[in-house]
Amino acid sequence: PHHENEIAQSEGCTGKHFVRHWIHAEHLIVNGKKMSKSLGNFYTLRDLLDKGYTGAEVRYLLLSTHYRTQLNFTLEGLDAARQTLNRLRDFIRRLRSAQAPSGDSLSPYIEKARQKFRTALSDDLNISLALAALFDMMKPINALIDVSKVTAVEAASVLTFLEELDTILAVLPLQEESLTIPPEIQEAFEKRQTARAAKDWAEADKQRDFIHAQGYQIEDSPNGSFVKR
Repeated sequence: PHHENEIAQSEGCTGKHFVRHWIHAEHLIVNGKKMSKSLGNFYTLRDLLDKGYTGAEVRYLLLSTHYRTQLNFTLEGLDAARQTLNRLRDFIRRLRSAQAPSGDSLSPYIEKARQKFRTALSDDLNISLALAALFDMMKPINALIDVSKVTAVEAASVLTFLEELDTILAVLPLQEESLTIPPEIQEAFEKRQTARAAKDWAEADKQRDFIHAQGYQIEDSPNGSFVKR
């Protein structure tokens, strides 16, 4: 009755088909102990959002472990999920800014990743190997972006592939985000750019260190420099 109730509630609320299959995962443990109300070692989604985590970070952590394996849910694990999603976000942003006049075809990397991803999920939903296929693809493509060998057309083909994967994962940071840079950070960034142009490396490093101390990062790329979180 439990699943029937969930289906009735969800379809009554949304008017859409809910699910076709149920997968029962191993027990969730929290900080090495079985999660239970009596121990008080559980988090609600609201608790995690109030701590500053996003729904995508929670989802990625839950998604990253095979359903037959116990997941030890920790805040450190959420921090690691955040770092992983930031890596993906940086990769996506770099793809969107790739503007090389000529470059290599990225189709071989895409097709290899697609095949590895499908093979992994066909093997009892081996999500770890499936995600590894994504990161294995990122490394050589990032290297090509570093040397201005990725055209906008080829970059768009990778973004389309990521959208394809996200119809399954529903966790990739594909939405473009606008980052509001505080005036003092923008001023320091402009001073750094001026110092670099004048080859005043000491001043450039000083401004970079100030920006880092405020929790921001600078990325220098063939397409220019910019500030990021």
